[in-house]
Amino acid sequence: MVAEDDDRVLLSLTGITKSFPGVKALQDVSLEVRKGEVLALVGENGAGKSTLIKILSGLYRKDSGEIRVGGKIVEIDGTKHAKELGISTIFQEPTLAPHLTAVQNVYLGREIVTSVLGLQTMNEKAMFQEMEKLYRKFFPTVEDLHRPVSELDALKNRVIEIVKALSDQASVVIMDEPTAALAEHEREVLFDFIRLLKAQGVSIIYVSHHLRELFLLADRFSVMRDGRNVATVNKEDTNIDQLVSMMVGREISNHIVKEQVRIGKELLRVSDLNRRGVLRDINFHVRQGEIVGIAGLAGSGRTETVRAVVGADPISSGTVAVEGRQLRIRSPRDAIKGGIGLLPENRKLQGALVELSVSHNITMAAINRVLSKKLVLKKRQESQIAEDYVKRLGIKTPSVNQKVRFLSGGNQQKVILAKWLFTQPKVLIFDEPTQGIDVGAKVEVYNLIAEFVRNGGAVLIVSSELPELMGLSDRIYVMHKGKFVHEFSRKEATEENIMLYASGGHE
Repeated sequence: MVAEDDDRVLLSLTGITKSFPGVKALQDVSLEVRKGEVLALVGENGAGKSTLIKILSGLYRKDSGEIRVGGKIVEIDGTKHAKELGISTIFQEPTLAPHLTAVQNVYLGREIVTSVLGLQTMNEKAMFQEMEKLYRKFFPTVEDLHRPVSELDALKNRVIEIVKALSDQASVVIMDEPTAALAEHEREVLFDFIRLLKAQGVSIIYVSHHLRELFLLADRFSVMRDGRNVATVNKEDTNIDQLVSMMVGREISNHIVKEQVRIGKELLRVSDLNRRGVLRDINFHVRQGEIVGIAGLAGSGRTETVRAVVGADPISSGTVAVEGRQLRIRSPRDAIKGGIGLLPENRKLQGALVELSVSHNITMAAINRVLSKKLVLKKRQESQIAEDYVKRLGIKTPSVNQKVRFLSGGNQQKVILAKWLFTQPKVLIFDEPTQGIDVGAKVEVYNLIAEFVRNGGAVLIVSSELPELMGLSDRIYVMHKGKFVHEFSRKEATEENIMLYASGGHE
């Protein structure tokens, strides 16, 4: 690949390949990163983005190909060497030690030391002063630097990871789904920080499934599909539909339209639900064939509401009824027996046991149905059930015996959905149903949700993606400070109206 302006190219890859047993993850990948640009790396799950990032981060060694940093050919030998070369990575999963302060996290393993009477001691004052200079580029006050990062919000944790990268003198910062845990207004703040880095000459490789946010930030897009980069285009020369088509290799609609389904009887009613200091007087209902959304900023109580409904969190007062019958829910197991299933926000920690097989994950929530005399697992029956769901939901896996951790994010989400469908629920609750999955997998999840309500189920959805929520929902409840503050019909709901109530602008 020949650069338009060679002295601007900080990092270039030529003919990069990487294979794992039975899988060719990368094939002849070439791209370049220019000084002071945001290069968006896009593609479906399994396209090779993560493998490429791990090679640049020093976690994997390439099989063949050439990497140049500053025009010089390099072999990236581990994560420390990558940082020495000026390449720093902010991964999707948090890497900060929660019990340490911001300063301690940034200088962990490379503390500034001072020699006093022949003894080496940490110079905490020097570390704080260095950190303060960087942190003030993003926030005017620095009192947070002395607090454990577990006490700080998601945005400040992200910024601390950026500061950590800058303190390593990074010239290229790789950001993998940096907005995954952020609310809408926090994303805007992070985007301002990224533009600041760009103005200082730092280059960003930005990985995200949120194509709309990429068009706010990116200068160019490098599109990956099936382990290859199939195109690199300037932002002004493309649009979302064209990018999606390049990513999936086929035309696909990027618009969400909820099909018309006959709305039937009330399946779920939550009345006067309270949790001291968290939730206040929560009242809502969902009917057969209906998809109801819950909108709100991070910290508004959305996730806490659905966790309280299924007994994952305790409540102070309130009732939950399914088909008019009041349930006594003290744990998620009681919710399952009552016909309610929850697909949680964090699928790796709460939704699936990733070290177990696809078949075990699908049957675990209703394991008694595949036990003989409630003791012995009927393996053949379990495998057949799993095979049926794999076929029905289009789960891409070489076998039902495959561990879930080896599946893509979209296929992990389908396994969790299969698990809850196996419990034969009347109501399914989705908390961030498409977080971290690609555009093709999102459409498949939307179709599965539509099929569930078409067959007589009811769905409650929590989502930070307002276009997704508005496209899927018949009605939307808006939360602010632990309380439902407004209900919108599908016709009334606009991003502006929802944000007005979600931000407290109605008060």
